[in-house]
Amino acid sequence: MEIFLENLLLISLGGCFGSFASMLIYRLPNPDASTNILSPRSFCPSCKIPLSLSQLIPFFSYLANKGKCSKCSKQINGSYLLNEIFAAALLIYLINLLGLINPMTWLIFSIAMILYVQALMDLKTLLLSQPLSFLLIMIGLVANIGFEIFTVPLNALLGLIFGYGLLFSINHLYKMLRSQDGIGSGDFLLLSGIGSILGASAIGPILLLGSSLTICIYVISKDPKTKELPLGFGLGFGAILYLLMLITLMQ
Repeated sequence: MEIFLENLLLISLGGCFGSFASMLIYRLPNPDASTNILSPRSFCPSCKIPLSLSQLIPFFSYLANKGKCSKCSKQINGSYLLNEIFAAALLIYLINLLGLINPMTWLIFSIAMILYVQALMDLKTLLLSQPLSFLLIMIGLVANIGFEIFTVPLNALLGLIFGYGLLFSINHLYKMLRSQDGIGSGDFLLLSGIGSILGASAIGPILLLGSSLTICIYVISKDPKTKELPLGFGLGFGAILYLLMLITLMQ
């Protein structure tokens, strides 16, 4: 019974982080003078009515209302539930792998959730958050230059420079040939942040994996009119997979 309650608490905690991620994904690309990440409290995307405390409970509120707003009865996007499931599953996996009170658990969870928010935001809006990318850079530099957690300082610095410079150079070449940008500057900064955490040696595999995931999204969408591809989605999830494989193999 004690183990069951402990897991239930951890799942609920993960769901709360997933709910917060949903809020960031919704609000960061939609700046509004009356809305920021701190206020107002969570509301229905359709009718804008604030949610009650019971409606803020992860998993339960969505399932109890059958995925609909209790006020306007409009369908709520299933991605909100998927975000909670992802965060809960990730947290449970890391705790089982590294331990609840291990600082590495929470560091890796934080990095992965930032990447997840960036990936989903890019998939939905083709926009990336510069503050979140700068936060990744700060985490990478502090973790690696100060403590060599993921890689040595030189590799982290080269990853920061190479991550930005590689996509910048590819875009510059594309612009010379086609007279238009082929890659958004937000992708430069995101890969720079990933490089500062995982090092220059990880840029190639993550870029290959990220490009493959992006192409898969393009094929699955089956929209021949689609001209802009969410590279940030592929880079984000590619980095998450690389990071989890790295940590798992190190244990």
